[in-house]
Amino acid sequence: MFSDRTTTALLNGLHDPANHQAWGELDARCRPIMIGVARRIGLTEAEAEDAVQATMIAFLEAYREGKYQRERGRLSAFLITILRSRAIDARRRAVNRRETAAPVEAVERFSQDEVGRFWLDERQSQLFRHAMSELREDGADEQMLAAFELFGIRGVSIGEVTGLLGMTRDEVYNAKYRITKRLQPIVARLDDLYEDI
Repeated sequence: MFSDRTTTALLNGLHDPANHQAWGELDARCRPIMIGVARRIGLTEAEAEDAVQATMIAFLEAYREGKYQRERGRLSAFLITILRSRAIDARRRAVNRRETAAPVEAVERFSQDEVGRFWLDERQSQLFRHAMSELREDGADEQMLAAFELFGIRGVSIGEVTGLLGMTRDEVYNAKYRITKRLQPIVARLDDLYEDI
């Protein structure tokens, strides 16, 4: 199960250097989003891990020094700025160590706005993954979940889904409707918890 503390509560907890739980929870929320963004702007897995780790450290230092002020902008915007810079640094280090032939410019070409759009996409994917995980933990029918994912998310034709899962067309449509109905309040709750991210 995922933490039910809002981003505000987690940020407040970061004022206490000994509050490792707040840091861990914030990291668990942000890291998958940032890894996804870093990969989308062309970093390798190792470069992405490097950039995200550097981003989280830089954010924590800036936050504790009072450089991040929520009234001046969203947490995600602050993190995106740091991440883009650290991604360029990670690529530069990889080039200097001859770990990649891909140029630094391949990462630099992505504007702040483009990185922000990638962030929103990855955030939505993260919320969806968490919501699906909660449904599974709550005992949702696996066949219905599979039908929903294939037909409702991946866009697999209804004919293929019925053949793959041994379900009727009505059962597939019903699965999509029921899972969507159960997902909506979970995603809405998670969206509130991920405020500012």
